[in-house]
Amino acid sequence: MVVATLTIILTGCSEPQSDMANQEQLRPVRTLQLVMQTEGPLQEFPAVVDAASTADLSFKVSGSITDLYVKQGQPVQAGDLIAHIDDTDYKLAVDETQANYDKAKADFSRAEQLIVSGTISQSDYDKLKSQFTSAKTKLANAKNNLAYTTLKASFNGVVSRTHVEQFEEIQAKQAIATLQDIEHINLKVNVPESIMIRVRKDAPKQVFAEFAAIKEERFPLEFVEVSTQADEATKTYEVTFSMLPPEGYNILPGMTAKVMAGTPSRTNANLYLPLATVLKDNQGNYVWTVESQGANKGKITKTPVVIGEISSMGFPVISGVEQGAFIVTAGMSKVTDGQIVKFSGGK
Repeated sequence: MVVATLTIILTGCSEPQSDMANQEQLRPVRTLQLVMQTEGPLQEFPAVVDAASTADLSFKVSGSITDLYVKQGQPVQAGDLIAHIDDTDYKLAVDETQANYDKAKADFSRAEQLIVSGTISQSDYDKLKSQFTSAKTKLANAKNNLAYTTLKASFNGVVSRTHVEQFEEIQAKQAIATLQDIEHINLKVNVPESIMIRVRKDAPKQVFAEFAAIKEERFPLEFVEVSTQADEATKTYEVTFSMLPPEGYNILPGMTAKVMAGTPSRTNANLYLPLATVLKDNQGNYVWTVESQGANKGKITKTPVVIGEISSMGFPVISGVEQGAFIVTAGMSKVTDGQIVKFSGGK
């Protein structure tokens, strides 16, 4: 009787000890519970608005401004008149060179007939030919100079500034007006080398501009170019983006803005997977999820996921896991599908 009682007592004590030993042998895992998050901008940079094209228009000849056809801020089309200088002397020069050309042409025409009959020497023929060629060149130059007395717009744009007044004496190549193309506007930002060195050219990013005077609006930007040589003073690289002028607003060169890379809206929330949690095999991307089995235990499941482009918050979830799921964040190489692990609600 005593022996039987002892046996029952020992048996009753051994079972909980075995369960406790099994519980202690379960591998603990570190997890993260997925919650909706709102992504902010990747980076923010001050920017300066610039015209897509800027040109200082100037005459190729000197003279006195007789007509200034434009005012500052005036839109113009390619070929529109900008200014005109006194062309009196240039017309006289054309008349004089035209007369010289006509005489040289007539002399050379006779020489072509006389050389055939041997009436003139070869050297005289060559001299008359040279005089004709020179007169032809001078006439062409005189006509060009006359044409240069009229200044026209070289492209569609806006006259941002005029630099002279009517009746003013100007020199050749002196700036008369500055023409800017603002059908597209550029935003220039200076990116430090610490960030530039990590930029991947093939990484798709959404880039936006914000203007302090335009509240709660972001404007999409397109990449134009990047300088591959750093500024000697600031050690930064100039990056240029382009945008269409927003309707209802007057965005002009020289204004300031803020350029950001990120999502277009601050209010759109999404699920994001930390970069290190996403693995890949022949079937595609996957994560290890944990589902509670009660009593501080959880079951590991290999869960395929579809993810978006990398962002500052990690990989955005397109499908595969839902809000509230627990994701294994460490020791992924040591777990297997269906494995029971020590799990206490994501702690």
